Amino acid sequence: MKHARTAALSLSLLALVAVLVIAPWSLRRPPRASLTGGPHESLAATSKALSRADQTTVRVAVTSSPQKQIELSIDGPYQLRPVGSDKVLSRGQSLGSTTVSATSNGFKIGKAEHAVTRLEIAVTQSPSIWVNGHEYRGNLRLFRRSGGGVLAVNVLPLGDYLASVVDSEMPTSFGVEARKAQAIVARTYALDVVRSDEGDSEFDLFASTSSQKYLGFQYRDGSRRLAGESEASRQIVRDTTGMVCTYQGRLFRTYYSATCGGHTTQGNAVFSDAVAALKSVPCDFCREAKLYRWQADLPKAEVETKLKAYFRSEGKTLEKLQSIKLASGNPDRGTEVPEFAVSDGQRTHRISAATLRRQLSVSTLYSPFFSISETGKSSTLHFEGRGHGHAVGLCQWGARGQSQLGKTCYEIVRYYYSGAKIVQLQ
Repeated sequence: MKHARTAALSLSLLALVAVLVIAPWSLRRPPRASLTGGPHESLAATSKALSRADQTTVRVAVTSSPQKQIELSIDGPYQLRPVGSDKVLSRGQSLGSTTVSATSNGFKIGKAEHAVTRLEIAVTQSPSIWVNGHEYRGNLRLFRRSGGGVLAVNVLPLGDYLASVVDSEMPTSFGVEARKAQAIVARTYALDVVRSDEGDSEFDLFASTSSQKYLGFQYRDGSRRLAGESEASRQIVRDTTGMVCTYQGRLFRTYYSATCGGHTTQGNAVFSDAVAALKSVPCDFCREAKLYRWQADLPKAEVETKLKAYFRSEGKTLEKLQSIKLASGNPDRGTEVPEFAVSDGQRTHRISAATLRRQLSVSTLYSPFFSISETGKSSTLHFEGRGHGHAVGLCQWGARGQSQLGKTCYEIVRYYYSGAKIVQLQ
């Protein structure tokens, strides 16, 4: 269901865009646009304050699914009120570590119960809300889901969200220009999701790599507190304020992955909503990545068990696994995702490498670009693959490599999204 806020944003994005055509590949100087600061002021000079686009509110699900219980604490003054209402149900100067769970008609926070199914925690200082060991900027919304689960959603300005995404997705060692490219791509991804009418009515994005990795302001790792953002990442957001990618005058889903392994993937081979800008391009810039090439072994019996269960769910029969052979595609190039033919000697079923990876182990098979062979004992399947992730769009390790070669963020973005333009939303 499309919300009034989302529809309004779609119109305002079109009204606010100041189009900026990126300079040719060989140029290094930052592009210029006709913006509020003057007809020839560079983008770098206009990026000292966050644009209105970066003040857009985003809603991030910080629990990937409804939980029976979440851990909550608040380091400063707060109010509890129904989502969308100014009515104050409760208030306090702080809240020590406590648990939140669903009741039959609302929530139980510590010992207090609130008979509402949509609850907002509004704070007067930010960051101050902790959820499951992560501290977040902005406010928090709690939703009681069917089945008695609690969904926690962080509500905050886009610029604050991006400051954490940049550090969560890409370390400072990757270089300033690579991280600026990451910010532009992450901003575009988030705004395209927000303006769309897909997904859940209560939130826009996940805090995991299902959308973009978002660790919040800081988080606990055992006895340590680790930063989820930094002054460096906030500066990256300021330096790229409002900058997004467009293709044929529209925002698009700027997919990206960790390491392409030498060649990015044709977007529509993986995602049904991929635009033509997501072309397959050669990329040897990620050669220094640990997972540029990888190997893994899995017991054949384990693979057989998982494939039997998968094909059974698809209404197909698989008896004793005889062979898995490449049926189409080239694991060494990224124009399409390979397919495999799985045979038990009597029947053969085809399965994409992406589905095979999900069924077997995404933590062992780092990408869907691999070959399969049997070891000498025939009891183990040997996988040899390249890259980490789906390899569509920007390659993060490739962006690092290009940054080290002196490429600008504009050149990096243009390389991975062919025909796209970078514009600045005022």
